[in-house]
Amino acid sequence: MSATSILFSAIAIMLLSNTLAAKSSASGGVKPKVTNFILEACKNASMKNQIYDPNPITHEFCVSTLKLDNRSAEAKDIHSLVHVAIDILKGQVATANDNVKQMLHGTKNGTATMRALSFCMVDYNRMVSILNICDTMIKEYHGRKGRADDGLMSSELPSCVEKVDKPFIDCWLGLLAMEAKKLLDENFAVGMLVKLNFCLASTI
Repeated sequence: MSATSILFSAIAIMLLSNTLAAKSSASGGVKPKVTNFILEACKNASMKNQIYDPNPITHEFCVSTLKLDNRSAEAKDIHSLVHVAIDILKGQVATANDNVKQMLHGTKNGTATMRALSFCMVDYNRMVSILNICDTMIKEYHGRKGRADDGLMSSELPSCVEKVDKPFIDCWLGLLAMEAKKLLDENFAVGMLVKLNFCLASTI
């Protein structure tokens, strides 16, 4: 793993930790547990990275992310764990979107910055809509036993998660042109979580 990948993973974890700080406090400050199931699931997920990914999902990133939500320790199957991972992703998208909205309020009308931020909000909302569909698909998944109408193929689950790549990249390109570091960092954390969800869903 390159030094750059380690740095990016550290940034993503730091941002995610901040996002979930309130949730952790609400749970009474219970120290997150890492179960053998989480370790095994992350081991399998880390082997599902796409070829030539410069910032692959590592076992460490997977474990560090999942343990940010105490529900991960209660997961008994990969479906439950993916639900938690999707919720973590949606939480990060919401945080990133809120900060985009906040910057938009102070942006002059009719500018390129206003246009980029406005489209980014649309992109983040699209991501949540897609993830809600994926979440439902995973909840209802029982494997295909015959004809196409008998159920989904397992490959359709990560393919669903992969559909959020388009709005994610569209938002990233707009933020990149603005050179908005904070928003770009948050967008990067979103991207890392998208990859994590893809890898986890690929193990179902």
